[in-house]
Amino acid sequence: MDSFLCEWQKLTLVRLEGREDGISEVVSAILIVAVAVILAAIVASLVFGVGMPEDPKIIAVTATRSGDNITFTNHGGVGMDRVVEIRCWIGGVESTNDNFTLNKVGASETRIVPETTRVVVIGQLVDSEPWMVLDKTL
Repeated sequence: MDSFLCEWQKLTLVRLEGREDGISEVVSAILIVAVAVILAAIVASLVFGVGMPEDPKIIAVTATRSGDNITFTNHGGVGMDRVVEIRCWIGGVESTNDNFTLNKVGASETRIVPETTRVVVIGQLVDSEPWMVLDKTL
């Protein structure tokens, strides 16, 4: 039995000695291409400025109607320490319309407005553009 195994091993080695190609060349080529693509993606993201997102702007201001009264309340939120101004507008954002500020958490203001109207609240942080906190019709 040992002689048979030795002969079989010799035949197998003879068959494999003539083959120079193998799967390792294909695998290595695929790996090199994959590494090149990953490096290109990393460099492109750094060059084209894919950066960190902004801090969230979460501030809760409500406007509620009770009869002819509209009450605005500042409930605060993330980043209230960076708030420069929270301005409330009655009738839309125009210089001729009634407006006022609610800059402190817990601040509340009530106005008498008998007809249905649009109310808008605009927030302004220290280091960013103004953004709309609330826009609805009451």
